[in-house]
Amino acid sequence: MVDRQVPDGFPGIMTAIYAVNGIEVEPTVTISDSLPDASARVDRAWEEQAAAHQLFGNDNTFYILAPDARGHEVGWIHVRDSIGSELPSRIRAGTGNAEFLTVSEDGRVMCAVSTEESDTWIVVHRFP
Repeated sequence: MVDRQVPDGFPGIMTAIYAVNGIEVEPTVTISDSLPDASARVDRAWEEQAAAHQLFGNDNTFYILAPDARGHEVGWIHVRDSIGSELPSRIRAGTGNAEFLTVSEDGRVMCAVSTEESDTWIVVHRFP
């Protein structure tokens, strides 16, 4: 963890959750959980989308909502990913679930992983 300080104007937690779970949300990438290499595909797709949409700040830093059922109570955490790869798989190994939300340091881009029925979605959202 880098720090718990959240910049002014940062997206609210519920705003981010609705941007991933709303009825009209369309995934940027969909990966079938039935594929034998689904976890590796999710890792690659999340990394590609996060990089393409400039999620990462200096030294591989970004904000994450604690990937837990009570994460909304913890709030945004400013982190540095010192490993730099396979974040969805690492989160799944630690929590049993691959779902998580990340936001860029400026609060403008969210790149999230969501599970929907028999698919895993990568959702990219831009906040105004």
